[in-house]
Amino acid sequence: MADGDKPKKKKLVVTRKRETVRERADKSTKKAEKQPRTRKLASAASKPVTKVGNVLKKEYTPIKTGNSKVGKALSKKGALTPSYFVLSFRELKKVTWPSKKTAGKLTLAVVAFSVFLATAIKLLDLGFDKLFKDVILK
Repeated sequence: MADGDKPKKKKLVVTRKRETVRERADKSTKKAEKQPRTRKLASAASKPVTKVGNVLKKEYTPIKTGNSKVGKALSKKGALTPSYFVLSFRELKKVTWPSKKTAGKLTLAVVAFSVFLATAIKLLDLGFDKLFKDVILK
């Protein structure tokens, strides 16, 4: 072979597979499933509290004794926190909390209803007061 007769290299053409509509939809749902940044911050902030909670959940043995009947009675395991608090926190983890927007709307509804009810009661009070003073006491 001569110097000018070098074999030509074939160019490798990479074609990218087109995304289907279903694949795009799957990607968008995966993005939506990711935790928002506020959730990440909240979970990072709750780690020390969780560690303290784990310490309090551990059972302890107040007096370590042998296998005698008295020893078994004295060495019963107990938790540092009462079960009421443990069950309450477990229940609070199951709660679905409303968003800020929903909480604001509900708060506004409660305030509006309270003002309306207070006004209605005040008007009734004034009406009965006038009725009592003008009609009954005359």
